[in-house]
Amino acid sequence: MTRYGTLLGLHGKPKDRVIIMRKGSKTTRVKFPHKDRPGFNLEEVKVDASTVLDDGGELWEKYQRTPKSATFVSFSGEPQGHLHVQRVYKNVIKASVYEGNGQWGRIDDFHPEQVLFDAGEAWPKSKTDQLLNDTAVVPAPEETPTPTPKTTGMGQRVGYVRVSSADQNLARQREAIGAVDREFVDELSARSRAQRPGLEECIAYLRHHDELIVASIDRLARSLVDLRSIIDQITAKGASVSFIKEGLVFSATDQDPRATLMLGILGSFAEFERSIIRERQAEGIALAKRAGKYSGRKKALSPAQIKQARDRIDAGESKTAVAQDLGVGRATLYRYLMADNKR
Repeated sequence: MTRYGTLLGLHGKPKDRVIIMRKGSKTTRVKFPHKDRPGFNLEEVKVDASTVLDDGGELWEKYQRTPKSATFVSFSGEPQGHLHVQRVYKNVIKASVYEGNGQWGRIDDFHPEQVLFDAGEAWPKSKTDQLLNDTAVVPAPEETPTPTPKTTGMGQRVGYVRVSSADQNLARQREAIGAVDREFVDELSARSRAQRPGLEECIAYLRHHDELIVASIDRLARSLVDLRSIIDQITAKGASVSFIKEGLVFSATDQDPRATLMLGILGSFAEFERSIIRERQAEGIALAKRAGKYSGRKKALSPAQIKQARDRIDAGESKTAVAQDLGVGRATLYRYLMADNKR
């Protein structure tokens, strides 16, 4: 008996009906249909097992009847609405949401994880119509309005707050930011991104159309280079970032010209300030050398620490673990060990 299946393409979109010859845990052998005539090729082709749906070709048949229909789902997989798909790209899917009574919303960008290619079965258009009618018949009870997060399109409003010391209060930043769907916090001063787990978790959480709200630029970044890097990471994901105090907004699609100009000005001043600092530093070192007071930069590892590191490595510990315990990079540890060998 012929065993049909549905071949899935980019983001799980049905691509073709195939004959499943042999299904494995990693790969599956299939036969593809002829392109120019009915029937299937005799040649078997090996494809990734995860791209073949063993459903008798049912999904492909449904897709053929309604090729533009899909279901809009939350990131947790809950159906949210009926979609009309326009274009499917590697990082984004353009589609419009069914709003009821034969009306469709504007074409918008959706994260691939938000689109389920099931011919719209998980959320048929009739469900939206029913919900719309139920809302019209049963008026909502009057309630005292409460602050709610202001969502941006289909995304979430995300807040990030940071204090430099444990005795500082987050209340002022939270008041400036307002209500959010999710908040991320770093409560201690940190010199590097690695010491700010709240920020890293926040960036990983952001999705397409999300808006990150920060009270001021200095709460998000420790330097202009750091700021540029963070903004680029956020906008590359299709999200935006807004700074309340400065009134600046950065996004991949609707870039604020004033924000871009301000960032450029900040960059020019920062570069000028760095050049002045380097010049003064060079002058100070020259004066200290002439006075016999310059001893150079403090060494990252003392002789005692180098001996300790060598003893631990000789005992079988890895250089990476030893370097982490001493608070230096692996390359720094290698350099000090090599210099010690030459003595």
